[in-house]
Amino acid sequence: MSRLGRDYLQVGMYTDIVFPEFGVHFIAVNDGIDSTRGENEFAAIRNIFNEMFARDTSKKIRATWQSKGKSGERLCTNPPYGYTKDPDDRKKWIIDEEAAAVVQMMFSLCMDGMGTTQIAKWLCKNKIMMPTAYWQSKEINRPVKQVQDPYKWSSEVISKILGRMEYLGHTVNFKTYRESYKKKEKLYNAPDKWAVFENTHDPIIEENVFLIVQNIRQSRRRRTKMGDMGMFSGLLYCGDCGGKMYLCRATNFKPEQAYYLCSTYRKDRELCTTHTIRNMVLAEIVLRNLREAIVYVTENEDDFTREAADRAVQEHNREFMAKKDILAKTEKRIAELDVIIKRLYEDNVAEKLTDERFVKLSRDYEQEQKTLKISAETMRQDVKEQEQKKSNAKSFIATAKKYADLNTLDVTVLHEFIDRIEISATDTKSRERKIHIVYNFMGAFDFEAAAENTKSKKDKKKTA
Repeated sequence: MSRLGRDYLQVGMYTDIVFPEFGVHFIAVNDGIDSTRGENEFAAIRNIFNEMFARDTSKKIRATWQSKGKSGERLCTNPPYGYTKDPDDRKKWIIDEEAAAVVQMMFSLCMDGMGTTQIAKWLCKNKIMMPTAYWQSKEINRPVKQVQDPYKWSSEVISKILGRMEYLGHTVNFKTYRESYKKKEKLYNAPDKWAVFENTHDPIIEENVFLIVQNIRQSRRRRTKMGDMGMFSGLLYCGDCGGKMYLCRATNFKPEQAYYLCSTYRKDRELCTTHTIRNMVLAEIVLRNLREAIVYVTENEDDFTREAADRAVQEHNREFMAKKDILAKTEKRIAELDVIIKRLYEDNVAEKLTDERFVKLSRDYEQEQKTLKISAETMRQDVKEQEQKKSNAKSFIATAKKYADLNTLDVTVLHEFIDRIEISATDTKSRERKIHIVYNFMGAFDFEAAAENTKSKKDKKKTA
């Protein structure tokens, strides 16, 4: 009976309904069951015990996997594309140089502005074998089917590779789970439920490159009707409404006439004011700003590191305390609503409040509480992320040194340096607008003011 199945409902359906209907002669020798002798009264009880045994075994196996995963032992059997098992230690991953070069190329193409579909087409055009075909060509044993076209990459595979933290040299456990031992379908855990163990093997991708690629993938870039994709697409936002700004151009436009426009204003002019900036003007401003940043960082590395650290601490403390204060007030209001709803119920029971009034008030308060709980959860997550965020001056310095002789802008340079750019509306009197640049690893940083401050300090030292 235990070999027939461990789900007592399914086993009962077969032995009591399906088998008799189709004239199946069922014999379970060890359990003393023979369908020709009539029903066995203890069969149902045995089925329940068989299921209990399966459930208990599942719990024990799951506990073992939880223990392994939390201790840092890898739960996946096979390493991802780009790694292979060490012949001397099967639990250790080593870099597969040939496949790792392809992974690095994918990240590079993404930083150049290509999407996953474009990267897949590029790999196919250059006759680079997809992971399954590559493993089969190297006679690496993997549970995969034979492929028809070895160069047919899919955007899903590219997307999965670009998002894998394992390429940073980290072990990531509990990315998936099963709802029940009865269900074979894998479900994906939220990232906050992952167990990440850093620096467990050699990295293929640098951390700053990985973070930039994740920012690029989160910022959806939109082509114009003419098929163009602006260099600043995915980076440019309205300084007032926060909406994205899209590139606008027409067939009769000269290159210098192309401009960016607030998407909210474009949809409904009552929701936001006009926010526009010409593409070439923005490119000149950003290039000049990046040059100032590179010069300052490379010439004043120690001062920049110290100032970045001090500013990061100040901003962190200010934002952190503000968010914590709002969260505390929200949680206090949620607790107050619990008391109010309880009193409403007591008044209704004591007939001090009519049923209609009770339903209306309780519904309103419960809706408010529901909204506050969602808001509180979002703020808790923000506070948690804020605690984990740190200013990474070293990564910014490394990027600045990489582009010491920056003369022109392209998509790669922009995404390596900049997280987002916010454009304010043009002031009606001064005809000026504010351009707020938020840098990768640093956030907002006024390099012009920092350079002037450093220069004044040096001048004072000379005079002294």
